[in-house]
Order: sequence, then structure tokens, then C-alpha cells
Amino acid sequence: MPAHGGQDADNRRLFAGVRFALLGFDPVSESQYRSEMVQRGGVDAGAYGAGCTHLIVCDLLYDNPICVAARKDGTKVVSEQWVDDSLDLGEMADADRVLYRPVRDFSGIPGSQSLRICLTGYQKNWRDDIMYLSYTFQSILLIGVT
Repeated sequence: MPAHGGQDADNRRLFAGVRFALLGFDPVSESQYRSEMVQRGGVDAGAYGAGCTHLIVCDLLYDNPICVAARKDGTKVVSEQWVDDSLDLGEMADADRVLYRPVRDFSGIPGSQSLRICLTGYQKNWRDDIMYLSYTFQSILLIGVT
């Protein structure tokens, strides 16, 4: 997780209203994500349960029973990328974007290895999103090809 700089008043409230649980993280990453979120107004629920607004997962599949139960309860289930992007943007990223859902298969999307995705012409946020999705799909990126 990248370190994020100074906090102004808005940044300290970035995760206000978010009651979160972290699941699937290694101990060091879990501590870093928890610290970043709590410093910015999030409330650590500890384990997933009633009252959680967000279940933030790392290395768990979309169909993991806890993820399924959380979605059924109306909890937002997001990957750690949602936290990273929220910190980078300085505002909460849209937790409903497909970009932040846990992956369905760690091997990517069947057949996606044959995809060739060109990033020429895409700028910062769009470029970053496409790169992340390409990594998730396990497809091949063509960067700077004209």
C-alpha cells in the first residue's frame, strides 16, 4: 500500500460514515489499511457483522461465502483497490464500480490471454483503470503503440 501524504481537514473525513471490516489481508497490509482508514474517519468493525457498511477483501473470490453473505446483507464488498483509489482521489471512489469487485477467478477471465489492449491516448485515471483491469483479466497490454 503506498504511503499517502499530509492530511487536511477534508482528508481526515475521507471515510466518514464507513464502518468496515478487512478480510484476507496479510498482517502487515491489514494494519496499514486499517490505520489509513481510521485516520481518515473510518470505523473499524473488527470482524464482518451487523452494522458493517463495507467489507474490504484481499485475495478472496467474489463467490467466497462471506462475500456472498455480505452482499446479501446489503454491505458493499470491495477489493483493496477501492481504498487505494479513494486515497489517491481524495474522495471516496464509487464502491459500486465493477473495478472494485473481488475477482471471480484468480486465473482471470477464460480466453482473455488473447486480448490485446492498447493504452495509446488514454490519460491518468482511465489509463490506470484499464491497466488494473487488464492485470485482473490476465490479458496483454500494448503500451505506447501507434
